[in-house]
Amino acid sequence: MRILVVVAYWLPEIGSGAHLYYDLAKEFVKHGHEVHVITSYPRKYNMHESDIGKRYPMDEVMDGISVHRCTYPLSRRDLLILRGLEHFILPHVYYRRFKKLNMKFDVVLIYIPPLPLYNLGEKIRRKTGTPYVLNFQDIHPDELTDVGVLKNRLVIYLLKRLEKKAYRDPDYITVMSPNGVELIKQRGGRKENIECIYNSINMDEIEKYRKIKTFKKKEGIEDKFLVTYAGILSPFQGLDDILDVAKEMKEHEDIMFYIVGDGMIRKKLEERVKEEKIHNARVLGLQPRNVYFDIINSSDVDIVSLDRRMTAPCVPGKLVNLLGLGKPIIANVPPTNDTARIVKEYNCGIVVQPGNIEEFKRAVLKLKNDKKLREEMSRNGIKFVEEKMNLTKNVKRYEEIFKMLVERVGDRNAG
Repeated sequence: MRILVVVAYWLPEIGSGAHLYYDLAKEFVKHGHEVHVITSYPRKYNMHESDIGKRYPMDEVMDGISVHRCTYPLSRRDLLILRGLEHFILPHVYYRRFKKLNMKFDVVLIYIPPLPLYNLGEKIRRKTGTPYVLNFQDIHPDELTDVGVLKNRLVIYLLKRLEKKAYRDPDYITVMSPNGVELIKQRGGRKENIECIYNSINMDEIEKYRKIKTFKKKEGIEDKFLVTYAGILSPFQGLDDILDVAKEMKEHEDIMFYIVGDGMIRKKLEERVKEEKIHNARVLGLQPRNVYFDIINSSDVDIVSLDRRMTAPCVPGKLVNLLGLGKPIIANVPPTNDTARIVKEYNCGIVVQPGNIEEFKRAVLKLKNDKKLREEMSRNGIKFVEEKMNLTKNVKRYEEIFKMLVERVGDRNAG
């Protein structure tokens, strides 16, 4: 098949979306498909400092994937108004790029967010008859309204109208969590064309990263029990909880907390560490993928964290990497969250209520003092990934969906 993948994030940008879809596209190519990607030109706030300032081609082939980049003037992380406008202009920018390709595709797979990319799928299908699949990674506008980032009633109304259409109209919808499936059904999605396909990882590649554990030595903390959060630093993550726990545990000189990544609140976190003299915590910026995996694998426990107000169904993209590397998890997430369900059901970590610092402290100490428990959770996490987050298995499911949609188009044309 000739597959068009649309995703707003791509290498050399750092983040779960860019790497998840790079791995997915690479696996499609491995299965014999022709894959084209329409994406944005790399934004420096999503890049490691060693990649900033380099020039990247507008068209290139990466591991057999034909990548087509787009430029546009709006691209500011910290100005929410411009970020919002960027989301709404992307469908138009990407469609112009699509027209320039002058190709007929069998199917289109679109990464959501941003939610307005639904409009791109609709326009491509209307103009060419090509079916499209929306892959919902986040539920918008819920994730913006839950934490108070989005308050404008008109914008919320418009997004909710768009959301309803995005659940009703696509040829197929995939969601990264079971609760996400149920929510979309409740909000008007057609039951027969929605399913959960977890974010996935290449098991052979993750096995390679399991052998790398040099980070503690590089940092001079080989004798420390390392607890790490590595991911986006945004208001949605509840990351102040980690520093609150570290502050309360300063007397435990053999425990270190690391927060690794970048985002809107990185400066705030760095200032807290300095001003409050939280000497057992460090904040590091974005890291190349190999260093990111080294940090995760060198850690004794890894954290998944969400703000307690985050009620929308989601499974953070980083979870597949943490479990794939066999890391015990402290899930600082609302108890109804899908991550909490996975961690509890498969016994691959401990769930704590966001904002409950004492519970968080107890979880850290319990895992530190029970090596056998950590090892058991490690095995359970790897088993879950092999069963549910196996890239090869999930690509085969996508192929089945694509084949069904292509055959459906053929039947309509024949009729």
